[in-house]
Amino acid sequence: MMNTIVKRSVPRWLGRLGVGVLAVAASAASGQTATKPASAPTSAPAVDQHGPTIKDVYAKRFLIGTAGDIPGNYSDAELAAIKQNFNVVTPENCLKPGPVHPEEGTWRYERPDALVKWCVENGIVVHGHTLVWHAQTNKWFFADRDKEAVTRRLKEHITTLVGHYKGKIQSWDVVNEAINDGGNAETGRTENLRNSQWLQTMGPEFLTLAFKYAHEADPDAKLYYNDYNIESGAKHASSMVLLKRLIAEGAPIHGVGIQGHWNSVTLPLAAVDKAISDYASLGLKVSISELDVTIRGQSGGQLGRGGFGARGPVTPPSAQDLRTQADTYARLFAILNKHRDTVERVTFWGLNDRRTWRFGQNPLILDADNRRKPAYTAIVDAALHPSPEPAVPK
Repeated sequence: MMNTIVKRSVPRWLGRLGVGVLAVAASAASGQTATKPASAPTSAPAVDQHGPTIKDVYAKRFLIGTAGDIPGNYSDAELAAIKQNFNVVTPENCLKPGPVHPEEGTWRYERPDALVKWCVENGIVVHGHTLVWHAQTNKWFFADRDKEAVTRRLKEHITTLVGHYKGKIQSWDVVNEAINDGGNAETGRTENLRNSQWLQTMGPEFLTLAFKYAHEADPDAKLYYNDYNIESGAKHASSMVLLKRLIAEGAPIHGVGIQGHWNSVTLPLAAVDKAISDYASLGLKVSISELDVTIRGQSGGQLGRGGFGARGPVTPPSAQDLRTQADTYARLFAILNKHRDTVERVTFWGLNDRRTWRFGQNPLILDADNRRKPAYTAIVDAALHPSPEPAVPK
């Protein structure tokens, strides 16, 4: 991200909360760490809990979603929060190859069936995640390392799973995270595919075949390639090379999912803006498929105290933390609003600051008690009262 600071009037959401911390807004835009003003407030701003809902405000722009293996183990209050705020749900784990297809010929549909049933009953769209992945895929898929056998298993897995939910799941992440991390200018001129067992046994064609099998199983489903860190740098360049190849080979690909595991200080706003335009130039739609913006910690990865799933003591966010996060979310959604003709869906990866893989970093727009945070208000305001000034550093 460039370090030019964009002058900007006080956001309406800040004014409504009685706050005027321009230093925070400027530092979030520049990618620099915010310096706490000498007179920084010490109490969290009050947030209107009864204003317009995010899903209603964005209804004519794009879907607003959450991720989770609902409804099991979710409280009535949590399910009510989902119904109130979101109109699309992504199963967080239960549709991944490992849980749903643990052995050849064995399927575990109980949890995803319950999720789809609950969503259908409540008028909520379902986005399927994920058909092909290097992780959470059991070893039997690759037994004997025989290309013909592995190809058959891939086709049977996709055909059976997508067919089971034909007409009930609107869209799918067909292939997840196939590109290597990092890279440089040289690797950016190639697809730089991850050396997964799919690649080792089938070669690069596994991606094209996966999209073709999914389309054959449900011709009406929208099909996505999904990955993280593809909004910038060599990995973005590689994603463009890969997508161009898939399109040239006739893969029925509809869109790209940018995962969006970011933080509130260094979110690459300009890169996101450009990446959406780049993908649109290929005729593809875009979703921000796994959004969370942490208050502390680096982008990507789960850095909460105690490891995955821990629910131990954590440091509560300061008032300034919440304002910085809110301004960052507002700037991001200003970009997404700008690209509303390309963006189809924005899914927060989790329900609230308790139900998140990045527990301890307060990354979402609802707090642990399902109450709206300043970020929620800022996102709503980005649609209701868009800023006339640019939200992206130039």
